[in-house]
Formats: sequence, structure tokens, C-alpha cells
Amino acid sequence: MTLRLLAFCLFCLIMPLFTEAQSRYDILITECFPDPFPSVGLPESEFIELKNSSAHDYNLHNWKISNGNSSATIKTDYILKADSFLILCSTASADAYSHFGPTLGISGFPSLYNDEGEIILTSESGAVIHALHYDKSWYNNELKAKGGWGLEMIDLHDPCTGKGNWTSSISESGGTPGYKNSVEAYNPDEQPPSLVRAITIDSLNLILLFDEPVDSSSASSNSDYSISDGIGYPDSAHAQPPFFDRVAIHLQNPLIAGTIYMISLQQIVDCSGNEIGQNNTCKAGIPEKAKSGDIIFNEILFNPPPYGYDYVELFNRSSRIIKCSDLFISVKNMDGSLKDPMALVNEERFFFPGEYLLLTENPDWVLQNYPMANKEQILSLSSLPSMPDDQGKVVLLNAQGEVLDELDYDHHWHSPLLANETGVSLERIRSDLPTSLASNWTSAAAIAGYGTPGYKNSESSVDSSGGNFISVEPKIFSPDFDGYHDFCFIHYNLPAAGYMGSILIYDISGRKVCTLVNNVLWATSGTFRWDGLDDQQNLLPMGHYIIYVELFLPDGTVRKQIQVCVLARGR
Repeated sequence: MTLRLLAFCLFCLIMPLFTEAQSRYDILITECFPDPFPSVGLPESEFIELKNSSAHDYNLHNWKISNGNSSATIKTDYILKADSFLILCSTASADAYSHFGPTLGISGFPSLYNDEGEIILTSESGAVIHALHYDKSWYNNELKAKGGWGLEMIDLHDPCTGKGNWTSSISESGGTPGYKNSVEAYNPDEQPPSLVRAITIDSLNLILLFDEPVDSSSASSNSDYSISDGIGYPDSAHAQPPFFDRVAIHLQNPLIAGTIYMISLQQIVDCSGNEIGQNNTCKAGIPEKAKSGDIIFNEILFNPPPYGYDYVELFNRSSRIIKCSDLFISVKNMDGSLKDPMALVNEERFFFPGEYLLLTENPDWVLQNYPMANKEQILSLSSLPSMPDDQGKVVLLNAQGEVLDELDYDHHWHSPLLANETGVSLERIRSDLPTSLASNWTSAAAIAGYGTPGYKNSESSVDSSGGNFISVEPKIFSPDFDGYHDFCFIHYNLPAAGYMGSILIYDISGRKVCTLVNNVLWATSGTFRWDGLDDQQNLLPMGHYIIYVELFLPDGTVRKQIQVCVLARGR
């Protein structure tokens, strides 16, 4: 063998030892153990599992692992072979984890936060190879989220999906460090990325936030972005590490204060190749300081059911864009002093004119219990000020400590016709009347699920001066489920909030055949549906039917109306 050939063979052997990862996701973070107490079988110390998902061996010398605040460097040569695992942990825990698989103890191993945190893997050159931002909801199990169980990636071919591709381990020991995940399964990402919101840095620079990481190359095409009102395409666009779910754009023309712009985009894909849908837009603009009366309290739930959660809804009735980081909520003590104000957000978002924002400690509970809840308008707070079930004082402040609005609520503001106030929110009727006006608040309507968190109030004021407050459509319906006029819709529009009422259906002989609505609290407008069935859920015969509506207020006001419809048979 010639010297040149021998040198070439040696080069081929050692080249993989010094190969630098050429793309993200060559090496994956596939499991982590943020909260090791109480242990169900694993050592009581944190670990991070890596998997070399590429076809190459990599030397991890001078690679870094970080929790977003502190990082540790791998100071020794370690060859992570293709299709193999490595457990990273503190030097003190290395011996304990070496029984599970290949282990590397790192001096200064960054602590993993229990409730939520970041894990970032970077190469020697500083390139982000894989990063994730986890929280307790990723466990999908409240018991396991309390400690002792690892978080595992489900489908290793889908590394950039967050919560949807992670869950708690189902291994009896609480995790699978150093070998195949116990939850591994086919779980492809088939959902396109979505533009969530925009944050204005200054008049020429914006950050666009997506609901998942996007492909860097597709996100860097400035012609795929368009801003309304003459701004046009940006000069440049770049996906930002470490999570690549944010794109920084620099504009050619500056934004003007007082204008709300629309940002639209196209052809951006996620790391699985799913292309963003059409009509994916969000608002943008230059924020201004919130002044007294700009942001008001609009709805409040202070008496939730057992194991439920309070919530407070805000409404931006001004023409200004407000930074949520400038807003704080507090309560007043009996002596009138304010308790420590709580910030609304940890991460910036803007509050646009005409929008609602719902503040709660548990968005999932709100969404599960109030069908009208708007997920996009809910902010999760680590804690809300304590709100007594009978009465209290809630205050909204700006960053300068100025009072923007104050709600001195009382449970007596609920409708006196309610049998039980538990789980029923108080809704503001008109946004232009004073917050302190008791008559401007009432109980949320039954038809709305007794609450409209993050959405227009069921009891918002409607101007209805006509005598006829009920209409029926269609007049002739045929409940045969052929897709044509299968239901009779009863629409209503009331002049004020707080009505209780019933809808009774009679046949042409005057015999009551159906109690459609029985003495419930109504919204100011809405629709009920009759399917042509009687009280025993039997289909009624063809003919004319009388719809009788009776409503009343606590002050004795009574409203009655009759409509007629025809139940027919399909063609």
C-alpha cells in the first residue's frame, strides 16, 4: 500500500470524528427529566437525552447545552455515533445514569425548570441544532406533571413540533434514558404553520410570531410578506434562533402611529414541509400609552364552581394599540390600599381597538366549561389577585401606576331570578356607561353557557325599539334531515338585558306539545331552534303550530309574543 493511499484511508477513518452537523435536527433532544422528585424508578437528578438521527458520527467537543439562562460546555471529545443515544447529566449523577446507557457528565450542567423551561443544543460553531420550550401541559397527565416522570418525544421524524409530539413516559421506571422512548409512535406533523401575532419593535422593525418553528430558507423570502396601507414588501426577513418560530422583518417604509396594518404572507413552510394556509394574516401597528378609560373591565367570574378558576375580561374601547406589558391588575384592600400589582404578560403582545382579553390561571378549564370562550384572546397568568365570592375591588393600572379602570363588583348585581350564582359570570351591558354603575352589569345568559370569556358579551346592549322582538324562519319547515329547512329557527332581539323567559309550542287545538325553553336567562339577542319534536322526542304530525314566548324582568315588566309556523313533510 502506498503512503498516499494509507494517508487517504486514515483520513476516511478519522473524518467522521470531526464532522460538524450540517443542518438542524441531525442530533435531537429526545427526552428530558425536569422534575425528578419523587422518583418512581430513575435517579433523583435531571438528565437530557440526545439521539444522533443522522447517518454520520459527530464529535461533541465544545458543544453546549443551555436552559436559556445558563449553559454548559462539553469539554472532552465524545463521539456520538449515528443512530445512537447519549445521556447528558451533571458530573455527580453520571455514575447513576451510566447503568441506563451511554452517559456523559457535564460540569455546570444547567438546571431544568420544573413548570416550564428551555433546552437548547448548539454546536461548536454556535449553530442551534435542536431546541425546545416545554411546559407542564406537555405531560398530558396532571399526576405525572407533579414529578418523577420524564418527557419523551413521540415521533423522532417530527422534531420541530412541540406539545403535540411530546408526552409523559409510560415506562414503569418513569423514563427511558439511553434507549428507545416508551411512547415512540408514528405521529406526523400534518398541520401548516400559522401566524399568531406581530410585535412592533420600532417603525421599521417587526417580529412575527408563529405557532411552530418555520423553515429558515422559506421564511427568508421577503416577497412572501405583504403589509397593507402602502408599506408593501419588507427589505428583509430572517427566522430567529433558537426556536425559529419568530421571523424578524425590516420594512422599506415606516409604520405611522394611529394606523392598524394587516400583514399577510404565503409559501412559508414548517420543518415538515407543510405550507402556510391562505388568508393567514395578523394586525400590526405602533403602540401608544394607555390612558384612563381606554381599557375597561367587561366581564368577571369571581364565584367559579369547585375546582374551577376565576377570570377577568378586558375590553379595549379606545382607538389606540396598547402594549400588554404596560398593563397590571390588582385588588384593593379594605383600607383602600392596593395589593402588589401583577403583570398581564411575560411575553409581549398588543391589545388592539375593539378586542377582548381574558385573564385566567387556567385557560384549559375555561375552554372546557364555557363554549363561547375565544381561545385566541385568553392570557394565562401564573396567578390572579384573590377575588371574594361576595364582593371585591379589582383595579387595572398602566406601567406608570395610573388607574385605567376600577370594578367594585357585588354578587347582588346578578339577576335575582338566578337559582344559583356559582359558575355564572357578570357581564357589562354597555361599554360607554360607567364601570361602577350596578345597573350596567348582569348575569351572563344561559344560552351562552353563563359566560362569554374573550368574546362579545351575551348581555351587551342592543337597540331594539320595535314591538316585535321575535321572528321565525322559515315559516314552513320539514324536519326530515334532507338538508332543506330541517329546523325552525326562532330569532330574538331584546331592548335590554336581564330577561328571563320561556318558549312553549302549541298545536292548532291549543294543546301544549313542547316546552322548548323553560324559564332561563336570555341574552339580548340570539336564536333558539325547534326540530319538530314534542316533549317525548317524538316527531309531531304535519300542521300549523303556535310558538308562544313569554319574558319578564325582575321589576315586573312582562313581554309576550306569538308566532305561527307550519310543520310539513319533505318533497
